[in-house]
Amino acid sequence: MIQKAATINNATASTKKCFHCGLTNFAQTDRCKRCKSDLSLPLKVRKNDKRMPSNSAEVGRSSFSFTWILASVVVVLLGLVFFYMRQAPEVGLEAVVAQTLVTRDAEQPEQNAVEQNSQSEAAATQIVTDLKRFQDATESGIDYNEYDKKLSSLKSDLNNTLPSFVRHDASDETFRQEVDAALRDYTAAGNWWKTTITNSTVFTEADRNERTQRNFESARTHITNAEKTLVR
Repeated sequence: MIQKAATINNATASTKKCFHCGLTNFAQTDRCKRCKSDLSLPLKVRKNDKRMPSNSAEVGRSSFSFTWILASVVVVLLGLVFFYMRQAPEVGLEAVVAQTLVTRDAEQPEQNAVEQNSQSEAAATQIVTDLKRFQDATESGIDYNEYDKKLSSLKSDLNNTLPSFVRHDASDETFRQEVDAALRDYTAAGNWWKTTITNSTVFTEADRNERTQRNFESARTHITNAEKTLVR
């Protein structure tokens, strides 16, 4: 009996029974040959082990979801950064263009004023020169036909030059008035001259000279006044 019990104990010591499936395994075996359970753990623990893969799977799925969300956020942020970097130069260019336009618009009136002033001065100088030249012709002893021809030429020259005189200061308006007055005197002198010729039996040369000379003197005064308004 004693030998038999020893034999049974030796047999038991040399084997391990799986508490999960009941298979008898060799003592040196760590896992069951059938169910692969850990033979060193009690049944309760091994049963919990069966649930661990499921929990691990859930944890794995949660980790995957979090990783996917994080990756999506990173992609969106990178997209926004890329979009901003592409838009920034365009915004900068628009700002530069806008600033250039503002600067140009601010400089435009000043440049126009300088150009208009230079243009007006040149036109005024030419007008005074033409009037003085005609005034000199009236004192050179010309006949009526030559006078009438030169007067028509003077009017044409003034009509071409006056539009270039674009300044509108008070003195500039005075200049225009003096030029217009001188031209009226020359026209009045020509009309009276023609009248004395047409009615030569009524009017003498003295009658003609008295009135025309008065017109010429008045025209000379207006020319002098016009020239004075140009002095700045």
